[in-house]
Amino acid sequence: MALLWLTPAPARAQDPTPAQGGVTWLSYDQAAQLARETPRPIMLFFSAPWCYLCKKMQRLVFSDPQLAGHLQKQAYAVLVDVTTEPRLGEIYEIKQVPTTIFLDPGGKPALRLTGYQNRADLTKALRFVSMGHHHRMSWEAFSGRP
Repeated sequence: MALLWLTPAPARAQDPTPAQGGVTWLSYDQAAQLARETPRPIMLFFSAPWCYLCKKMQRLVFSDPQLAGHLQKQAYAVLVDVTTEPRLGEIYEIKQVPTTIFLDPGGKPALRLTGYQNRADLTKALRFVSMGHHHRMSWEAFSGRP
């Protein structure tokens, strides 16, 4: 039992009470630990309190129960506020918000999306990374975008 006292408690999620049916956000450290135990992609959503499009994505995209369910089963979702976690913003070279970065199960960046993403595009991006398509083709080829 003494080991429990020496083991640091897991970092708290930034938003422990998601919108009904919405995404349950983890901290970066929580997601990294879970990914080591059960490898899955990590989705990093870089946001800021003053960002209108970030709030719009949280309200219209991340609150969707179907998308939240896919994320819960296939990846670990991390909400990163660049105003309170500037170190992560520097590490991932965030120049604008919203920016969504998917890390593959090995922790390597697999896909970077900037700007507002709707539910369909985010679902497609999750499939692109979680099914390993990023190893075989470009995002543009997979998504049908120029």
